Amino acid sequence: MITTEKITTTDVKRFNKNRIFRLIHYADKISRQEIADILQLSLPTVNQNLKLLLEKNLIDFVGNFESTGGRKAQAITVNGMSKCAVSVNLSDAGIKVSLVDLKGEIVFSEKKSISFTEDAVYSESIAQLVKDVISRNNVADEDVLGVGITIPGIFDNDNKTLVFSPTMGIRNYPIAELTKAIPYTCRATNITRANAYAEFWFDRKFENLTMNNVEDFNRSAASGQSDAKLYVMLNTGVGGAYIDKEKLQTGVHNRYGEFGHMTIHPHGRKCFCGKEGCFEAYVSARRLSTEQDCTLDEFFSQLQQENPRFIKVFEEYLDDLTTGINNLYIMCDGNVVVGGPVAKYLVPYQDKIRRMLVEKYSFDTDGSYFSFAQCTAEQADTGAALMFLGEFISNI
Repeated sequence: MITTEKITTTDVKRFNKNRIFRLIHYADKISRQEIADILQLSLPTVNQNLKLLLEKNLIDFVGNFESTGGRKAQAITVNGMSKCAVSVNLSDAGIKVSLVDLKGEIVFSEKKSISFTEDAVYSESIAQLVKDVISRNNVADEDVLGVGITIPGIFDNDNKTLVFSPTMGIRNYPIAELTKAIPYTCRATNITRANAYAEFWFDRKFENLTMNNVEDFNRSAASGQSDAKLYVMLNTGVGGAYIDKEKLQTGVHNRYGEFGHMTIHPHGRKCFCGKEGCFEAYVSARRLSTEQDCTLDEFFSQLQQENPRFIKVFEEYLDDLTTGINNLYIMCDGNVVVGGPVAKYLVPYQDKIRRMLVEKYSFDTDGSYFSFAQCTAEQADTGAALMFLGEFISNI
């Protein structure tokens, strides 16, 4: 695309500073020379930007690398506690609050078995937990980027009203009622989208740990190329998200990613939403646990013991799962990542799932577009907080 927009020296300096910080963030520990080599910048430019980042308390020098024959190189890393964000996970099981540092690492978490109520007691309980987590870790108010709240349910277009949360029994509830006692910037989002953002964050971080030249870095972190992924979350409900360049797609009615409610069997099993034949009715965690009168651990234990009943259920489950994934792949023509509590049990069957996907796809593919999420359940829970961190990093 031809553009007449002029790039100023200030723009170049800001761009270089951001690239240097991102590289340090992705690499965890790195030397000045490695930064210069990977980004193809001069050492004076690298040193000038490191000084700026150090003045803002965003980086630390943490000892030296082993000598390779000359002077030992200083190890540079992100100062994780320079900025933080808080994740608040609301569910029918209670409230979970976590403090997440700039590296995306969980510093502290606390859970309380507090049930939802529409009076002020509930919102005040959330606020008190947030304040406690921040004060216990001696974080200054100006270093708190925001509080991300996740809720299982459907929101209105501007995320100001929780339209419906079946598991929590909430309808048309103003988000402002939840956040009014919290003295920080707050945002609420669907838990599946938040989890998907966390998967995107950690997937990208794992990918960038393997980079060793400027082409790798630019392709994954700073180029115009798409690193879009479609995420499917298998929990007691089934949902998902589509993320491209850190941007979550929302759709016209803020319902993008409600993959669980696409029909895979017309007039089939009754779904939790009230309709029939939904993807969720066939591949949610309930299919392999509650409906079999066991836990997921027990189900897969019986499967390993070659229990015929459980084998039959699982074969049907995989057939329905791959039908849904194949449908999504045909529509998005991109990488599909499966996460959520069920996913960890399915990892040993990845090759089988890929073979089934190949058989169901109408065009050439080896099934490599499909993978499982890499981050832990605890990391996935911090997605709403990571959104604040991602915005901050993009503007450094």
